[in-house]
Amino acid sequence: MGHAAQVSTVVASVLLIVECGLRTSTERLQCINGGVCERPDLSTLKFFLVGDTGGLPIYPYTTYGQYKVAKAMSKMGEEEQNEFQISVGDNVYYTGVKDVFDSRFKSTFETVYQGEALQKPWYFIAGNHDHFGNITAQVAYTNHSSRWTFPSLYYKISYKFGEKGIKVDFIMIDTIVLCGNTRDVEDSSFFEMLFADVSENPNHPKDPKAAQVQWEWIKQQLDESTAEYVFVAGHYPVYSISEHGPMNCLIEKLNPLLRKFKVSAYFAGHDHTLQHLVVKDSVSNKDALAGNDSASTVMHYIISGASSRSDRSRKHKDDVPSESSLFSYPTGFNPLSQLGFSNGGFVFVEVSDQSATFKFFTGKSELKYQCSISPRTSN
Repeated sequence: MGHAAQVSTVVASVLLIVECGLRTSTERLQCINGGVCERPDLSTLKFFLVGDTGGLPIYPYTTYGQYKVAKAMSKMGEEEQNEFQISVGDNVYYTGVKDVFDSRFKSTFETVYQGEALQKPWYFIAGNHDHFGNITAQVAYTNHSSRWTFPSLYYKISYKFGEKGIKVDFIMIDTIVLCGNTRDVEDSSFFEMLFADVSENPNHPKDPKAAQVQWEWIKQQLDESTAEYVFVAGHYPVYSISEHGPMNCLIEKLNPLLRKFKVSAYFAGHDHTLQHLVVKDSVSNKDALAGNDSASTVMHYIISGASSRSDRSRKHKDDVPSESSLFSYPTGFNPLSQLGFSNGGFVFVEVSDQSATFKFFTGKSELKYQCSISPRTSN
């Protein structure tokens, strides 16, 4: 092949990358921590909400459910023109990655999520299983991938869209740093993780100082945001009816902040389900941190943790506020669903100047449920 032909091939490859929506880490990070990605040509902002995408630690390093979800997302994304994905942790099962060159990045993420729509940015946070391994490597992989975006353990994403300049803030937090891990191990093997002592409802951060720094950061971000929509995303749920259930640490410390600052919704994973819970509070939690009667709020909790496996457990259905659980998927009995032999599920979100609409889909692209949330300015 001559030099001109080689140059032509390289140019064509670059153009293909651009057309597929791949972005350098610098371009993706323009939306982060004070930067705003502006999309004035869009009438709505669309994205996927997924969680617990971590596949398997043995070949083929993914699951049937993960492939089903990936295929459904790819097809829907091409039709709907999503802008990005939010992924709420447990990115690599069961003990995270060893280093930035770990083959699991490719086998559990890069080769699984195919199609043009899924080449757009994936914004990650860490789950408890990610912290069992080298979490710094997951952050560093941001500079080795065209779509994996995980600039730090906690960070803010901002988008602005439409002629009215509707702003959406995403406060991405690390609930493991805030509350502690389910097992007291790091950089561990699968068997070390398996036989470590288990804390199903961790309420003691390993590094209290680091936790306090993050709590102060969360308060500052929420206090300063003037966005029409503010979504907070963490791995652990505040409330859940499924296997792990509510997290006392977040009920005590995060929930009052969500209410005080009128957060639009809290996103989580951890439980391998799709759930929508709504809690109507009238003050309490010390008047929602001295918000007094203005603290009377309606809080939405969205769980999307079924992206590579699913769980039919209703173990904690009586441990959430009365009548708060409006939707949960899957149902029925499947003893192999936790190993990924299920259809899985994901959430598709479309934000407009009037509302944010959440649609809950199975890996077979079946719409199971939908709900809408009004912008904060109309609360």
